Amino acid sequence: MRQCVKDIGKYSFPHRMVEKWNALNNKVVTAHNVHNCKEKLDIWRHGDSTL
Repeated sequence: MRQCVKDIGKYSFPHRMVEKWNALNNKVVTAHNVHNCKEKLDIWRHGDSTL
């Protein structure tokens, strides 16, 4: 992740999301479509109790 010199770069969407995206499970990242990604993301975030 690259360092930001100005505050606007620190608070931009891509800079904030890099760490969160890298923390995701590989199954969520490699989902085949948006619907499948949302389902896997919900399971990853909340566990199996929401099903």
